[in-house]
Amino acid sequence: MYNRAGYRIGPHRTPLIIKSILFITIAISVISAVLAPFLKFNYVLYLLSLSLHGIKNFYFWQLITYNFIQPGFGLSISFAVHLFFNTYIIWIIGSAIIEKTSTKSFALLYFLSTLFSGLVMLLVMFLGYKYTMLASSGVGLYTCLIAWMMLNPPDTRIFLFFAIPLKLFWVVLALLGFNLFSNLSSLDMVHFFGYLSSAIFSYFFSIIVWNRHSPFKRLDKLERELIYFSRKIANRSNIKRKK
Repeated sequence: MYNRAGYRIGPHRTPLIIKSILFITIAISVISAVLAPFLKFNYVLYLLSLSLHGIKNFYFWQLITYNFIQPGFGLSISFAVHLFFNTYIIWIIGSAIIEKTSTKSFALLYFLSTLFSGLVMLLVMFLGYKYTMLASSGVGLYTCLIAWMMLNPPDTRIFLFFAIPLKLFWVVLALLGFNLFSNLSSLDMVHFFGYLSSAIFSYFFSIIVWNRHSPFKRLDKLERELIYFSRKIANRSNIKRKK
C-alpha cells in the first residue's frame, strides 16, 4: 500500500507464527528440491506430501504438512520464483491479518483451512484424479489473500507496480480466478478444488469468526444472517460459561 514515508519490502513486525511458517516452508522445500536429483526416491515428499497411499498407511500428518512444501526438482528458476512469491505474500499478508485480529485466530484460520482443503483434495483423488504425491504452499497463500480482502474495506486500493491504483478485492479475485482457470484448463482438478476450497473456507471463517462483510453486495443478506447466528451462538456459550 502507498506510504508517503517510502516503500517497505515487508511489515514493521513479523509475528512468531509467521516466522515459523516461513522457516519451515522454505527449509523443507529447499531440502526436498536439492536432494531430488540425487535420490532415486524423494523420501521428503513421500513422507510429507498428501497422498492416498500415505493416508492409507496412517500418515495423517500429511493433511497439514503438504501445505509447507513447494515441490521442485533442483534449484530451478521456476521453483525459486514460486517459493519466493508464495512465502513473500504469506509474510506480508499474514502479518497484516494478525495485526487486525490475533495470533490465535490466524492460527485457527491457517491450519483449519489447510486441513479442510487437504480433505477436499483427498476426496478428489479418491474419486479418480489420483496424485502420487501432492504438495503446494498455494493453499496457505489463497487462505491469506481472501482473509485479507475480507478484513479491509471494499474501497481499499493497492498500487500495482507502485503506480497503478486498483481495488484490493479485484486484485485478489483476479489472482484466484487466473489460477483456477489455469488448473481447470489443464484438468488439474485436485489443485483446482484445493485452492477453491481454501478460498471458500477463508471467506466463511471471516464472516462467522470475525463478523466481516465481503465487498459483494449481493451476498450481504446471507452474510448478515450468518453473522447474526454466529453472534447468537457465541452469546449462548458465554451465558453457559458464566453459570
